[in-house]
Amino acid sequence: MPTETKLDSGQKHILKLIARDAGPDGWTPVSSQVFPLLQTTFPAELFDLESVGDEGRGRARLTLAGQGVLDAMAWL
Repeated sequence: MPTETKLDSGQKHILKLIARDAGPDGWTPVSSQVFPLLQTTFPAELFDLESVGDEGRGRARLTLAGQGVLDAMAWL
């Protein structure tokens, strides 16, 4: 049984930023300050995360589950 976690306001804000800043391919650049936070404090089911280069940066895109959460937040 999966563990359910309630997103805090900061996590909700990051999800909105990932969606807002996504390029045509769906990927959003992630800074070296935010990348470690995404790796450790977010439910991995909500986005795909890839490291880019060797400076600690990366990119993220919402999964279908992440997009579903974002869509639901608009109704709440």
